[in-house]
Amino acid sequence: MTTSQDTSTHEQSPRRALRWLLTGLAGISLLVLITLSAISAALGTHSGSQWLLAQATGLVPDFRYENAEGTFLRGIDLYGVSYRSGDNLVRVEQLHSRWNPMTLMDGEFHLQSLRIAGVQVDWHSDPDAPAGPPLVLDDVLEPILPLPISVRLSNARLDGATINYDDFSYTISSLGLNVSLQGHTLNIQQLSLDAEPVTLTAELEVELQSPYALNGTVDWQLDNSLLEGTAAPNGHLSVDGDLDRLQIEHELSGLTDAESRGEVQLGLARLLNARSDSLDLQVDLEHTLGTQTLPGPGMEAFTVQALTLRTQGTPDDLGLFAAARLDIELAEDFVLETDLNLRAALRGSQLQIDELAMRTASGLLALVGDVNWSDGIAVDLNYELDEPAPGNYIPGLPESMVIQDLRSNGQVTFTQAAASASGEAGQMALAFNSDDLRATVNDYPLTGSAGFDYDGANWTVDSFALQTGENQLTLTASLNADNQINADATIDAPTLSVLYPDLEGRLRADAIVTGTLNEPAIDLDLIANNIVFGEFSIPELNMTGQNRGGMNEIELTTGNIQVPVGENTETISDVLLRLRGQPDAHNLLLRMNSSLVNLRLNADGSLANGGWQGRLLSSEIDSDYGLWQQTQAAELALAADQVTLNPLCWSMGDTRVCIEAGLSEGSQLDARIDLQNYPLTALNHVQSEQNIANLTDSDFHADNNATADVRLPFTLPPDMALQGYLSLQATAAGDISDLNGLDISVQTLSENGNLYLQSEPSADDIVEGELPEPAITHFVWSNISLDATQQAREWQLSSQLRFVQNDPDSTAAAMRGSADANIRMTESRGLNGNVRLDFDDLGWVEALAPQLANVTGTLEGRLNVDGTLEQPIIGSDILLSGADFQLPALGLNMQSVEISLSSDNSERFVLNGYAESGSGSMEFNSEILQPLSEERRMTLQLAGSDFVVADLPELSAAISPDLRATASMEGIDVNGRLLIPTVDARITTLPESAVDVSSDTVIVATEEDSDVRNAAQVNRGILSDIPLSGNIQLILGDSVNISGFGLNARLTGQLDIDQRPSATPLTYGELEVADGSFEIYGRTLNIERGKLLFMGSYDNPAIDIRAVRTVENMRVGVQMNGTIRNIRSSLFSTPALPDGDILAVMITGRPIAEIGSEQEGNALVGAVTSLGINQGQGITNQIQSQLGLDTFAINSRGDVNDSSLMLGKYITPRIFIRYAVGLFETENSLEIDYTVNDRVKLQATSGQSQSIDLTYTVEQ
Repeated sequence: MTTSQDTSTHEQSPRRALRWLLTGLAGISLLVLITLSAISAALGTHSGSQWLLAQATGLVPDFRYENAEGTFLRGIDLYGVSYRSGDNLVRVEQLHSRWNPMTLMDGEFHLQSLRIAGVQVDWHSDPDAPAGPPLVLDDVLEPILPLPISVRLSNARLDGATINYDDFSYTISSLGLNVSLQGHTLNIQQLSLDAEPVTLTAELEVELQSPYALNGTVDWQLDNSLLEGTAAPNGHLSVDGDLDRLQIEHELSGLTDAESRGEVQLGLARLLNARSDSLDLQVDLEHTLGTQTLPGPGMEAFTVQALTLRTQGTPDDLGLFAAARLDIELAEDFVLETDLNLRAALRGSQLQIDELAMRTASGLLALVGDVNWSDGIAVDLNYELDEPAPGNYIPGLPESMVIQDLRSNGQVTFTQAAASASGEAGQMALAFNSDDLRATVNDYPLTGSAGFDYDGANWTVDSFALQTGENQLTLTASLNADNQINADATIDAPTLSVLYPDLEGRLRADAIVTGTLNEPAIDLDLIANNIVFGEFSIPELNMTGQNRGGMNEIELTTGNIQVPVGENTETISDVLLRLRGQPDAHNLLLRMNSSLVNLRLNADGSLANGGWQGRLLSSEIDSDYGLWQQTQAAELALAADQVTLNPLCWSMGDTRVCIEAGLSEGSQLDARIDLQNYPLTALNHVQSEQNIANLTDSDFHADNNATADVRLPFTLPPDMALQGYLSLQATAAGDISDLNGLDISVQTLSENGNLYLQSEPSADDIVEGELPEPAITHFVWSNISLDATQQAREWQLSSQLRFVQNDPDSTAAAMRGSADANIRMTESRGLNGNVRLDFDDLGWVEALAPQLANVTGTLEGRLNVDGTLEQPIIGSDILLSGADFQLPALGLNMQSVEISLSSDNSERFVLNGYAESGSGSMEFNSEILQPLSEERRMTLQLAGSDFVVADLPELSAAISPDLRATASMEGIDVNGRLLIPTVDARITTLPESAVDVSSDTVIVATEEDSDVRNAAQVNRGILSDIPLSGNIQLILGDSVNISGFGLNARLTGQLDIDQRPSATPLTYGELEVADGSFEIYGRTLNIERGKLLFMGSYDNPAIDIRAVRTVENMRVGVQMNGTIRNIRSSLFSTPALPDGDILAVMITGRPIAEIGSEQEGNALVGAVTSLGINQGQGITNQIQSQLGLDTFAINSRGDVNDSSLMLGKYITPRIFIRYAVGLFETENSLEIDYTVNDRVKLQATSGQSQSIDLTYTVEQ
């Protein structure tokens, strides 16, 4: 029984426990349900949220809000939130929040939005507050982290916050944040801050447990630039490490481009956990700067090629080590290359400079010293300069000035006491001293010393002196706090050549300044003697100046200055320059007299508003170009960025020129020039103008005598003169720094002008026995204009030329026509335009070519211009039609002349022509390729028939050419045939070049431009240096007749002329005398056979000539063989006769024995000489014997024209009479020789000159 009960009892216990458990769970569930219902009612309803806020306000008495909206379940908005603790206040105008409680089901609390606006924090520290326990961040975070759920905040934003902490005030314009916390990891996905003067964005990840690992990036930018001309600085920072030690990389842009990288030790984690009392900051960073120009105004000349700066240490002992390459542009195309090195240490408020050195290729400037700002500012620096070749770094230094071995050392100190308690700046002092300054100038030692100091009230310069050779400069000066100044400076340079070798002379200047800065008293005396600079010399120059009571007077006088002008030396006889007045009212007077120009100038003005403004009251310029006088006062203003010149006008008689200009904003130009009635006679050559005026009975200066002596340095060619006036107007506007962008307009005009040409009179105007007057051709133009404009970077050029001859009775040459041009040039120098010609009367050509007469015809055409200025493309269509003219010098009358020139571009021109002369005509066709390039070439075809080239009584000729020619820069090639159908030449005189010198003559030297006979023309081509080649067949027709000097012949034959480049032409062929005779000494010889055989040489053909005469039953003659330069003659007869009789019969018609007159004897001897007969000596002997003379000889002194016949006879054994008769010149002489004894001889001569000679002979 007991056993079963126990068993039942054990069975009921589990049931009872289960019942209790179920009952408990039901109660707990009910409680949770009731609690959740209560919480939901409190959080999810507006009234519940208001109740909770009221409870919070009760728990925090200093927390207040003005209004609330929303619920704690979805988000709540608060307005007018404030918290006050004593005098400290935190106020938020608006706070908006939104969250989703359902995210808790995923183990995350997500605050979807948080907006805070209008934050004002006013907080004051409590100096009496007891120090709290040190912060141990690990103890704060360890109980909290990790949270059971993650937390995420999105779209958090703060707009407008002002934080005032004691005297510190800071304003935040906006702050944006997206952040999450999971475990110990705080991840800031986005942080944006806009707080003047910087904006930044960042991404960071931080481990919230020691040592607080950190990595992320920060991008920042300042709102404004720090230096003018640079962009606002910005940078990119990357960090990696923890709060004790960080690795950083930073890139700086905007202000300059620099990179920094290295390690920063903070010790911040130890500080936050009370393991240290302060930050343990140490840096080891390297900063690099690439090639760039230093930023900031005035720094354009400094270019950093490479810079490296290393900073190592702590803030109390920071080492600075730098090396850089710096290029300094001292002048255009002149760069100083330097190396910079820095070793320094920053220890608290002191910078110790161990070395700051600038090194050039040869020199060194070094600074050492300290800068301390612990109590005010104290600077103490020593410098040392050593430069062996300083002249290498002085731009524009003349080669004649050599500066070497520049050395100096000294000290610079500066101190300023700390500001007083009231904020007043402390006393300042500055001193510079250099006791050792040395250099060598043109091998002369230069020594000097310098020093000045400022004690906060007084400036003193007591040791400034320079000396080289005998030249020295000294200066002492002082300025006290009351602006009282006392300065004395002296320059004494008796040997200026020491300073500048090309300069000679002596200079001394003394200046004394006393008084105050506002009212100084200044005395200046300067005198220079015997100044010589090249060909420029000043015997003496004096300048004096003084200032009293604000009135200044400076006067400079000099004279007898020698000035080289071109190849001449001109003299400035005297110069006076006087300046009187004050800066705000002064007068300038300039007077200069010289051999070139006399100048007078008077102006007044004032210095105001950073510039000068005044009036040019009067001016006068007197020179060979006229006497120009200013017509009225002109206002002139000069400033740094503005120049103004109101109309400034000069006149010379009726001629007037005015200039008006303005320059604003430093570069904006607005200018105008107006020239009216400038005389064209200024271009005339004086003698030519006078000659033409006398011949035309005209006065070129009748209407403006003031221009009679005006001549420009360049004149028209002689025998030409102009009469008329030229007017010009020009304007320019725009930026002078961009000349191509200026708006420019130029207009020139000349109306009713006259052109006179003087030439030799034509043959018809020459009257025998009277001195011929030159011919004057007079042209009149009605209008010549040229307009040019540049707008929108394009040039437009237009010109007009109008010749009109309305008076048919006028003696002026009839020139009727026009020439117009319109051409445009773009900014890229592209061309587009045309030129038009239209002349319906060509009579004016006679003035340009006096050899022509009765010229008629028309000239019209058009030139089209395209392409660029460097490579123009010219198309043309020009036609000369219906032209006739006469060429009196050749007796020609050219008719129906037609010439055309056409092209589509500049690469190919076609020139065609046709003309008639006599009964024949000729035409030509030519093609010119690339005429504007170095590869220009031309082809020509010339064809004609019986074209008359001369029609004079003494010469008439016609040709029938069929020639082809090509030409280029390499040479000219001519081929074809030239037929000469008719020639009728009657030669009465020979040109000088027809008489050649002997073939063995050697030209040693000749005067410049002297004529040399043909045989001396060695290796000289027909066209000078232009290579000529070709092959021409020359054919003589059946009517080629030549007569002259006793020769009458009709020629026939053919020659082949072969010309090779730079060689003598080769001629092959034969010319034959078909019919002919030769007359000598009144006797006619018939030419039975006459040939000229050309076998290469054109000027020395072989000859084969046989001439005969028949007298009664005798047939005598002469046979000539050899070459033109070496003729061999022989006599023959039938029947056979002695040579003397052959010649006598041929010349006189009788044998020698029958010659009875002296005239016949002279003729016979002349024939011997002129014909070069080989048997000449035998013939003269035969004549001597026949006449019974002791001497009978022919003397020839070089030229055959100097030959003479010598006849002599002994009267007694001691007296000999000699008589000489010129064979070709009408000269004779008589000589008598008297032999006194064997040693003494007396000789008397009478002829063109008379002389008596006594000869004494000594035998050894």
